Amino acid sequence: MRGRFIVLNFDNADIETVIQAASEIVGFNYVLGPGVSGKKVTVQTSGRVAQEDVFGVLLAILEVSGVTAVKAGNLYKIVTIEGARARAVPTIVGAKPDPTRTSDEIITQIVPLRYTSVTDLSTLLRPLISPLGSLIAHRETNVLIVTDTASNVARLLDITRLVDVQVALEELQIIPIKFADATQLATILNQLFASGRIRSLAPGAVPAVTPPAAPGAVAPPQPGSPVERQPLIIAEQRSNSVIIHARKHEIETIKGLIAQLDVNIYGGRRVFVYYAENGAPPPPPAPGAGQAVVGDASLAEGQVRFIADEVTNSLIVTTYPRLWQEIESTIRQLDRMPRQVLIEVLVAEIKLTDDMRLGMDWAVREGRFNVGGTFANSATTTAIPTSPGPGGGALSLPSQLQGPASFFGPIGQGLTAFSFATDRFFAILNTLASDNRVNIVSSPHVLTSENKKAVINVSTSVPIITGQQTSTVSQPGQTGGTTSTSIITGGVNQTVEYRDAGVILTVTPRIGERGTVALDVKQEVNSVGAATPPTGSPSFEKREAETSVVLVNNQTLVLGGLIQDRVTIDERGIPFLKDIPLIGLLFGFKARRVEKTELLLLITPRVVGTALDAAKITDQLRRSTPELNDAIKRAPRHPLTAPPQAAPPTGPGGAVPAPAPAPESSPAPPPAAPEAPAPAPAAPR
Repeated sequence: MRGRFIVLNFDNADIETVIQAASEIVGFNYVLGPGVSGKKVTVQTSGRVAQEDVFGVLLAILEVSGVTAVKAGNLYKIVTIEGARARAVPTIVGAKPDPTRTSDEIITQIVPLRYTSVTDLSTLLRPLISPLGSLIAHRETNVLIVTDTASNVARLLDITRLVDVQVALEELQIIPIKFADATQLATILNQLFASGRIRSLAPGAVPAVTPPAAPGAVAPPQPGSPVERQPLIIAEQRSNSVIIHARKHEIETIKGLIAQLDVNIYGGRRVFVYYAENGAPPPPPAPGAGQAVVGDASLAEGQVRFIADEVTNSLIVTTYPRLWQEIESTIRQLDRMPRQVLIEVLVAEIKLTDDMRLGMDWAVREGRFNVGGTFANSATTTAIPTSPGPGGGALSLPSQLQGPASFFGPIGQGLTAFSFATDRFFAILNTLASDNRVNIVSSPHVLTSENKKAVINVSTSVPIITGQQTSTVSQPGQTGGTTSTSIITGGVNQTVEYRDAGVILTVTPRIGERGTVALDVKQEVNSVGAATPPTGSPSFEKREAETSVVLVNNQTLVLGGLIQDRVTIDERGIPFLKDIPLIGLLFGFKARRVEKTELLLLITPRVVGTALDAAKITDQLRRSTPELNDAIKRAPRHPLTAPPQAAPPTGPGGAVPAPAPAPESSPAPPPAAPEAPAPAPAAPR
C-alpha cells in the first residue's frame, strides 16, 4: 500500500538483516549470491522514508558495501558488483540516460559517438569511472560500453554530449578561477548570454540588419541565418573552475569577461586574531618534544596558517578575507564553554545484622525491607527477584558495568555495583537510619569539567615508619698502656611517612549529547591493620576497583559490597581484683564482639551545562542547608572592598585640613596641631 512512511535505523547490522527488512516492506523476492554474507552496515535516516523509496535506499546501502541487485524475472539477485558486470544487468542503448533507473542500480549503457574518436573520449572518461565500474571502447563501431551505477552513467553521458560535437565549430575548455567564486561567476555569464546583450560573431562575419521592433519584443530570426546556440558554462566547485563548451570565438569573449571579473578585490592575505573565550592553552610539551603551534591547511585559494599564542590565549590566522568569515564561524563552534558535572557522593556505613549478613544487595533481593514500591534495575527495567539467584546474592550488573571481582580476584568477592530507583533506595536507608544502623561518614560534592578527573578523598593520614637507623660513636681510649676502642650507642633515626587510610574515589565524567553521563570510576579503600615487626608500624589492607558505567543525568549509582569485621573487646570488673591471675575471672568478665559493617558509596552525577543550571544547584544547596541560607541572607550586600580613595592633602606641619562643609551645615572645627597634646577631659562635677 502506497503512502506509508518508514524509519530505517540499523547500527552495525548484518547486511542480510537489512535486505530481509527491505523485502518485507517493499515486497520483492531475492536470492543471495556468494560473497554477500558477513558484511556489516549502519543506516540512520533523519526523517521518514516513503515506502516506494525504500528500494532506492536499499540500492544505496548495497552500493556502499560493494553489492548490487540484478533483476532476473520475478526476483532480484543480490551479488557483488564485480560479479554483476558478468551477469545480465539492464542494458540501455543511446546517449541519453534512462529516467526510470534508480540512481544506485548497476546498468550497462551503450553509447554510439558521432564526431569524437572513441579512443580519445575513453581516455577522458576513464578516470571518472568508479572503482567497481568498467569502460570498454569499441573502435570498429566507435561505441562506448559503460557499466556503472545509473547516477555515474548519467554524469558520463552529460560529459559525452558536451564533447561529442563537431570540433571545427565548438570547443571544450576548463578555466581555473583564482579569486572569485566559480559558481557565482558561471551564473553571471549565463545570464549575460541568455539576455542576448552579448553577441559574439565569428571572424569575418557580417552582422545581419534587423528591423526595429517594439520595445520589449524579441526580434524574429532572419531567413537563412543559422540558429545560434547559447554557450554552455558549468561551474566545478571542487577545483573552483569553469567548464566552457562553445565556439572558439565565443570562448575568447568569455575569457575576456572572466579576466575582468576574476580580480582580487581584497588584496593579498591578511592576518586575523581570534581571542579564545573558553579554550585553554595546550599543556606544555614533554622534555625533548617540539612545540607544534603552527598549523597549515590547504584550501582552494592557497595556504591558510594558524598560530597559537599561549600568552594571550589567542589564535592568529593568516588567510584571505573572504575565507575568514567561514573560518571564524568554525572556530566559534569549537570555542564553547566546557560542560561541567556536579558529582555528589554519599559515603555511608551500615551495620549488618543477621538479616543482612550477606550484604545490602542480598538483603534487597531477599525482600528484607518492606518500604513499598518495586525496586528496578536501571539497566534492564525488570523487577528485582524476591529470592536470591542460583549464583548467590549478588545483583546482576548493568551491561556497561564490569564486576569488581574481575579486577582483584578473591579479595573483591562480594564487591558489587548496582543502581536502584533513587527514591526507593533512600527509603531503605531511612529505614535503617531509624534503627541507628546507618552512619553517614561523609557527603562531599565536587564540580569538575567534562573529561577532567575529580578526586574525592575521605581518609585519615596515618604515620608509618619506613626505616630506622641506630647511630653509633667510636671513642678510642688507653688503659695500662693498652689502646682500646669503646662503642657508644647513640639515638635512633627514624623515617616517617604518612599514608591515607579511608576511601579515595576518582571519577572522570563524559557527557553525552542526550543527557547521559559516562563515568570512569576508580574506588580505593585502605584500612589500618595490625602492627608489623620490626618497626611496629601498622599494616594496610587495600581494596581497589575500577570500572565504567553509563547513567542518566541525576541517576544514582550505588557501589557496595565492601564488608569488613570490626572486633570490639569489652572488659569490666572490680579494679585490681579482676587483674589477679586465675581468680581474677571471679571479679570481672571479658566480652569479645564482632560487628560486620558494609561501606556504601552513592554517586549521583548532575550535568551543569549553563549558568542557569549552576544557579539552580546553588539554590538547592542553600535550601538544604538552613544555616548556610541564613548566613547568606545576613551577609551585607555592599562590595567587600571599597574603591581606593585619594590621600587627602596635608597642611603645614602635617595637619590634615578639614573637609568642606556640606550645604546647610555648620562648619567643622579646625583640627588641632599634631605637636600639641590633646587636652585632658574635664572631671565631672
